[in-house]
Amino acid sequence: MQALGILDTAPAASFDALVESAAHLTNCPSAAICLIDERRQWLKAAFGMPRIEMPRERSFCAHTILQDDMMEVPDARLDPRFAQHPCVVAAPHLRLYAGVPLTVDGMRVGSLFVADTRPRTLEPAERDALRRLAHVAVDLMVGLARLTSIEAERTRLLDFARASGDWMWETDAQLRYTWVSGAFEAVTGLPPISVIGQPIANSPLLDALGSPLGEGRTFHDLLNDRQHVTRVLTDKDTARGVLQISRSAVPAYDVHGQFAGYRGTARDVSAHVAGERDAHVQAELLRKLSSQVPGVISQFQLMPDGTLHFLYASDACRDMFGTEPPRDNNGGDSAAVCRALHPDDAPGCRRSLHEAARSLTPWIREFRTLRDGKVRWLESRALPEPHPDGGVLWHGFTADVTARKETELALRTGEQRWSMAAEAAGIGIAQFDRRTDCLSLDAIACANHGLPAPQKALPMSDWLAQLHPADRIAARLGVEQAMDRRGLLESRFRLLLADGSARTLEIFAHCTLDDGGMVTGMLGTCRDVTQQAAHEQLRRDKETAERASRAKSEFLSRVSHELRTPLNGILGFAQLMTLDRVHPLAPDQARRLDSVMHAGHHLLDLINDVLDLARIEQGDVALQRAPVDLMAAVRACIALIQPLADNAGVRVLAPAPTPQWSLGDARAVEQVLINLLSNAIKYNRPAGLVQVTLQRENGWVHLAVSDEGAGLTPVQQAHLFEPFNRLGAEQRRVEGTGLGLVIARALAHAMGGQLGLSSSPGRGSTFTLSLQAAPAPSGAVEPDQTQREAAPPPSSHTRSVLYIEDEPLNQLLMKELFRSRPHWTLHVAGDGTAGLAHLARTRPDLVLADMNLPDMNGLELIRRVRHTAATADLHCVALSADAMQSQIDAALAAGYNAYWTKPIHVPKVLAGIEALLQ
Repeated sequence: MQALGILDTAPAASFDALVESAAHLTNCPSAAICLIDERRQWLKAAFGMPRIEMPRERSFCAHTILQDDMMEVPDARLDPRFAQHPCVVAAPHLRLYAGVPLTVDGMRVGSLFVADTRPRTLEPAERDALRRLAHVAVDLMVGLARLTSIEAERTRLLDFARASGDWMWETDAQLRYTWVSGAFEAVTGLPPISVIGQPIANSPLLDALGSPLGEGRTFHDLLNDRQHVTRVLTDKDTARGVLQISRSAVPAYDVHGQFAGYRGTARDVSAHVAGERDAHVQAELLRKLSSQVPGVISQFQLMPDGTLHFLYASDACRDMFGTEPPRDNNGGDSAAVCRALHPDDAPGCRRSLHEAARSLTPWIREFRTLRDGKVRWLESRALPEPHPDGGVLWHGFTADVTARKETELALRTGEQRWSMAAEAAGIGIAQFDRRTDCLSLDAIACANHGLPAPQKALPMSDWLAQLHPADRIAARLGVEQAMDRRGLLESRFRLLLADGSARTLEIFAHCTLDDGGMVTGMLGTCRDVTQQAAHEQLRRDKETAERASRAKSEFLSRVSHELRTPLNGILGFAQLMTLDRVHPLAPDQARRLDSVMHAGHHLLDLINDVLDLARIEQGDVALQRAPVDLMAAVRACIALIQPLADNAGVRVLAPAPTPQWSLGDARAVEQVLINLLSNAIKYNRPAGLVQVTLQRENGWVHLAVSDEGAGLTPVQQAHLFEPFNRLGAEQRRVEGTGLGLVIARALAHAMGGQLGLSSSPGRGSTFTLSLQAAPAPSGAVEPDQTQREAAPPPSSHTRSVLYIEDEPLNQLLMKELFRSRPHWTLHVAGDGTAGLAHLARTRPDLVLADMNLPDMNGLELIRRVRHTAATADLHCVALSADAMQSQIDAALAAGYNAYWTKPIHVPKVLAGIEALLQ
């Protein structure tokens, strides 16, 4: 029954018609299809009786399914099984019952039965009809189950396709789309209906890097073969640009075996192709770079059985080891590498590599190779990494150090000449005797250490005591490890002199060996690099600061641009509605529009303040300190924030309407106050209260905003003014960025004030802005916020303006603006190429251009305009959401006559265009 999925389903016309036919063919007033589960009888269809459930043990059907064939009860009153059945002794007073068991896959699941209130038996023809109808009922149930299964399978396939990001498609025999799934629009930006009936696009087949295959085959060539197509790659032009699409398809045939088209799937693999392309570029770059490195860059795996498997080696391995680099993961010729080792050095190399693998420590080894009778000294350095498949993966570099070895030999015989050169360069010689644990320093080394010369037996402990405490352990370990590895010591240590000054010494030393190859100590140089180290640190600090400054500038530029772009539409259309004299707004609508514009301008002010924050942090703040009426600012901000309070169910109480003047920047004060009020509302309790108070005390005016929220713990208060740290508010879905209080405090400090906090858990928070008090300016009046700046009167001169802009909303805004100037004609180009083509056909009186066009930026556009003789003197204005001063300066330097930032100020833009056109 569970597999059939028919229990508790809605009535079906086919089953209803079947039981009605059974009643008519058997001359019975009622009939039904009854299904039985483990506890009840349920009627799928019923005629002449209600569709009711009853317990299995009281069901006629429960007895029917125990029969191999029809169960017929001529008079239920005379059958002990049913004589006391409620439907027999009471209404509907059943007498005749005849039921045929319904068998599906060998299991009896119910019955088709007829019933009559008259005692009688069925005629043979009636029994035969009932049996045939029972077979039909079984076929209906099986068919319904199969249809349900097919629909579920179809749903699952669609879900799988949606989950994988694929879209599915079908074509007819002419390769025209007949169906495309909904995921097509999510990937391409085109509705599926737009391609129905269109032939499937033909494109060259691409390789994994997105380049056309050499044989020049196309997607249609594959489809015309009418064979299975698996993960072929092509380009596809979409609303989002050219995408790389992976397609798979199977040919479909009709009932006559004729080719009917294709059914397939498609997936956007643009990101994967780009990744493959980048990986290929990086691999090629690595190959080219490694070919220039004087040594072999390698990656090899020491397998658990002790064999070597080379994954990568640069081309220099041909010359160094006489073998080809590994190709296609063939492991390389590790035997050739081993054969090249000098017989005396090969066992030690293998032993040291295995020891380093067991301890997972870097492997550094000098050894000789012998090829064609020529001995060469090599040095290998490799870092270990456990490999998931077992063994150890090594990342190494091997250099030819033959020349260095020969130089070391020459040094032993040319000590005098070296001494002269070392003295001139300030390089001292130091030797460590491992047996005596003492150092020997020459005269220059003594001078570098601030010690009297000579020092023939300076104990290592005394030398370490001269070093900075933080460097002593590293110095001792460096010497010991270098000797244990028979390697080099290359390091810098800080030295503390007797007069309290510090000095940085650069040490370069190598191990000394006796005739038996045992390490006896180290021999090296020391050099005073104090000034060099200081210069290097200054250079690093400077580079770090410059990178941070560039990153911040790029971030602020992007944030400013992305926020100004939608504001251009909001404020632009709002201004047009305000200036519309043909269809003036009703007073209520005008007031609401004022609120929209006020809020939009306030958001624009906030965007500018984010840029101001960067200047504040750099000490380059542009705030104007002047007398500000804090009471007026409070009233304006409460009016602006009141809808937020109403939505949150929070009351905002303002102080008594008494002017309180302080020194500050009016816009900065409002920004700080808006931030404090919005926070007090957002983080308040339901039906809470926000209290604003003003108090003048000892030459200061304190503006306090108190809430009844959860309050802050001391730990939270310690992190409150950290940028982007919202103290977990993001988990409670409270809107915000974590920058508001940071900006507020920075603005307070920039105005010569303070932003304080008093809070405790469960008792709410109070933020106090404290500013220096100021006398009220003479003749101070409250500004009339209902006045609107009027646009300049329209001109009667006929003029032509070209607007190059790709954003449709900005295009529409400019078109609406130009409707107020019927003598001006506006031409719109959607990108730089279209704009240049328009200029080649006709010369307008003025060009307005966005700086971020899809095919070229505004700087490239103006260069082309200025380098064309016909347009070299054309008036051009940059109109962009980029508002960084460096961007404005670059545009003006490139040749623009003016630079206007978005969102536009309609009256000023109209006046500016009027002035330029005249």
